[in-house]
Amino acid sequence: MSNQNSSEETITKSNLVSANLVIIVVFLLIVGAVYYNVSKKSKGAVTMPAGINYLSPSETATKPATLYDYAKLTESTDLVTFKGKKFAFSFQYPKGLTPLTFIDDPTNAVTFKVNDMPAQSSLMMLVETISERDKTLVGKQEDFVRGYWRHFSGLKGLVSISPVENDKGLKGFKAVYATKSGAVATNEKYFFTLEGDDDHMLYVANIFPAEGQALFEKMLNSIDYSK
Repeated sequence: MSNQNSSEETITKSNLVSANLVIIVVFLLIVGAVYYNVSKKSKGAVTMPAGINYLSPSETATKPATLYDYAKLTESTDLVTFKGKKFAFSFQYPKGLTPLTFIDDPTNAVTFKVNDMPAQSSLMMLVETISERDKTLVGKQEDFVRGYWRHFSGLKGLVSISPVENDKGLKGFKAVYATKSGAVATNEKYFFTLEGDDDHMLYVANIFPAEGQALFEKMLNSIDYSK
């Protein structure tokens, strides 16, 4: 009787071990499949985790990292088209750059590693939802741009604003803001209006160093939007 109980106990433990191994294998297969699908959909973009408040402009200027031959990139005709997943904007960039995006990001943010700041603190492009900032400004895009600084603790006012239009016919405003430290933010902010959409604006920040300004202008003029 004792031998029978011992045998049954051994079989039970063996079954449990086998079941646990099966569960682990299935879990790893699921994780692998999800990773493969995400990687396949990224099409060369490096996807980064969201969760950090990367919408707040940084007050601290950092010395740009010399990462690229900007003259060569500007002249390159080997271009890649980046397309927003949630919003129908697109722009072209040289193949030598790698776009950085964020998982499940409602703003469709994208940037490039062109300075020493973390990607979350140095976004080049995203879509602003006006009603999430101030519902009274929906349809009043210029007023939204004029008061944009009020939403960030590091900014203290608007320095200048002017109308702008890129080569694709997108229209909007170029703005420069002052920081509370007394300095004037050196990188311009562009806000493009989206036809037929009063609640969203395409925000573009000039994050490139001095030697990359011609490339930024080229990319800025390639930005397009379709309904």
